[in-house]
Amino acid sequence: MERFEKNPDFLQDLFVEETWKNIERLDNFIESKSGTEQVEITKDEVNRLFRTMHSIKGSASMMGYPAFSETAHSAEDLFSYLREEEHPADKDLLTILQLLRMVSGYMKRELRRMETDDEVTDFGWAVVRRIKNFLAHVDSDNEPEGPSYQIAYTRKGRQLIPYTDFSALVAQMERLATVMGRALEKDFLLKVSGAETEVPRDIYDKITMAVMQMLKNSMDHGLEKTEDREKMGKTPVGEISLEIQKTAQQVFVIFRDDGRGLDRKGILQAAKAKGWLKKAEEEYEDNEVYAFLLRPGFTTKSSATMFSGRGVGLDVVNAAVSVLGGSIRIESKEYMGTTFFMEFPLIP
Repeated sequence: MERFEKNPDFLQDLFVEETWKNIERLDNFIESKSGTEQVEITKDEVNRLFRTMHSIKGSASMMGYPAFSETAHSAEDLFSYLREEEHPADKDLLTILQLLRMVSGYMKRELRRMETDDEVTDFGWAVVRRIKNFLAHVDSDNEPEGPSYQIAYTRKGRQLIPYTDFSALVAQMERLATVMGRALEKDFLLKVSGAETEVPRDIYDKITMAVMQMLKNSMDHGLEKTEDREKMGKTPVGEISLEIQKTAQQVFVIFRDDGRGLDRKGILQAAKAKGWLKKAEEEYEDNEVYAFLLRPGFTTKSSATMFSGRGVGLDVVNAAVSVLGGSIRIESKEYMGTTFFMEFPLIP
């Protein structure tokens, strides 16, 4: 905590510093392959850069930069393709290098904006679309087999999509909650049901992004400290739960905490200050008020803390849900907690 008190932005500084190093690795790779008509990429290079992109993706997600995280994720998908394709065509390798240059260029521009406290952009989504279009149309005769893959039928036709369960997400949640619990002096109990549920990898990634942000919010804003809970007659240990269910066509995610609940009045005041109100405050239903939380840049905090107050938060959740055509609903009761209900279609 002492380091944070001296420099409230040290977490972002660490993110920027580490990401510059990772992008330098990507740039060195691109430069080493440039100027040749026949590109050769080793498995070691692919695996190393896959891990690099995975690291950037996770860090950006934790910091609340969805476009940045998704751009890294798409670059990660390019290296996944190279992992699976034994003999990619030269023209495809050249296209991949061009796409990676776009990824690098976008990330460096955003890092410079972070360094000068400029607002980050969402231009990464254009890069994401370019990569997804490439991967959707690239020829591949080698289809992996095994229980971790299933055939899915989308609007684009028959596709092979990797499936995964949520065991890795549970481990991530436990690590984050432990770190935040110690820093904020809060005792918590984490309950997860449905971790064995298997979903397509792209849905897993979006649910993970949403859940990790909601967990950060619950630990920071929702759960009270032990002494405060005892004064309120509540159990001294706060509880956070995650439920995941799947039907033939839908995935349902329910995330709840038993903390202080949402501050309806504070949310309305913050929305009013931003000029978002279109009618009298008393005319807003609870669901309309809570929907303000999902807008980019929304915060009720006047100053930044180690984990929040920079205007990035539940808009990350909304972005993760929206990109998959899903829906989100928020319910809250004062002193009793908050619940997020999310629904995702299995077939995009």
